[in-house]
Amino acid sequence: MRITHTLLLAAVLVSAAGCAEAPFSGCPAKTAPVATPAPAPAPTPAPMPAPIAPVQKTILESKPITITGINFKLNSYKLLSHDIQVLDEVAAFAEKHPDAVLNVNGYCSKVGSYAYNLKLSQQRAESVAQYLEQHGVARDRMVLKGHSYEDPIASNTTPQGRFQNQRVEINSTIKVEKTVTE
Repeated sequence: MRITHTLLLAAVLVSAAGCAEAPFSGCPAKTAPVATPAPAPAPTPAPMPAPIAPVQKTILESKPITITGINFKLNSYKLLSHDIQVLDEVAAFAEKHPDAVLNVNGYCSKVGSYAYNLKLSQQRAESVAQYLEQHGVARDRMVLKGHSYEDPIASNTTPQGRFQNQRVEINSTIKVEKTVTE
């Protein structure tokens, strides 16, 4: 019985070694089992770059300007006393902003014909331009236009509304510095 146990024990050992073929004449593979190589470790990711600090820069931005408060009596292009203060402020503005072009726009109330009011609105713009030129604003910095009774800002049915429409508006655009973050 001892021989049976010995043969059984030998069979278990041969089987555990990878050769389980009977009658135990040796391992037919005649090579040792090959171990599978372990997978290569995954590469570590590159470190994240440090955040870039925001960059501030100064740009020039266009800013529209409209100057109002220059009004006229009915059928007149003569400047009124309160117009002088406004026009002095316009002259100071033009001196402070030497690159600004002044668009001088004359308007009328809707009393009379379109053609009559067109001529009167042009004369109003010219009256303002002459004052500004006498106070240091170069003529080539002004663009004059009469609009007749177009673009009213008030009703033409009342004297107060007509007075508001009998006006000159000065429009301009200036460049202002603005800081932006990128």
